[in-house]
Amino acid sequence: MSVFCLLLMPAVLLGQDDGPTTAEQCRIVTAVDLFDSEAPSFRGYPAASVQGMTLTPKLDLSSNPLAKKYRTVLRQEIAKGPNYAGHYRVAVWGCGASCAMFGVVNLKTGRVITAREFATVVGTYLAADEFLSDTRGDYWGFRYANDSSLLVVLGAPDEDESRTGAYYFVLRSESLHLIHTTHVGKTCKATKPQ
Repeated sequence: MSVFCLLLMPAVLLGQDDGPTTAEQCRIVTAVDLFDSEAPSFRGYPAASVQGMTLTPKLDLSSNPLAKKYRTVLRQEIAKGPNYAGHYRVAVWGCGASCAMFGVVNLKTGRVITAREFATVVGTYLAADEFLSDTRGDYWGFRYANDSSLLVVLGAPDEDESRTGAYYFVLRSESLHLIHTTHVGKTCKATKPQ
């Protein structure tokens, strides 16, 4: 009996397919899906980098509701120094499977800045590592540069897959302003199981 099971097991395993279904493959967002010839460029929003200045601010807990709630991760990010728009730090932290929250910290004042449009972004079906790869951030769905005030956030805002895309923000007057959006319009046909 055990010999029969050993002979049958490879045949059973060969018939199994653990890969994504056709419908799931259609939902995957790639760099090609995010391409937009009208999207702003990082060069179009230059920012002066800070040279030789020590930036170790105290986190301003009253500047934003997230500052107090996520003070530990924000303090850890502040300690890493600037990575965006000269003297700012884009701080990103997880909020579940393929979910991220973010804020921008002014490293001169300790103030925390967040986007008004959404609080979280989900990248469950995001496979776009090569999208804007020359400005890739430390986290999968974020693109930014230390010499630019442009911040690009990729994914599904607040877990709403119908809004999946690339969101282009500019930091102006201590506020993130949404200036452009590239929505991914996929029409995936439902497939019937065989």
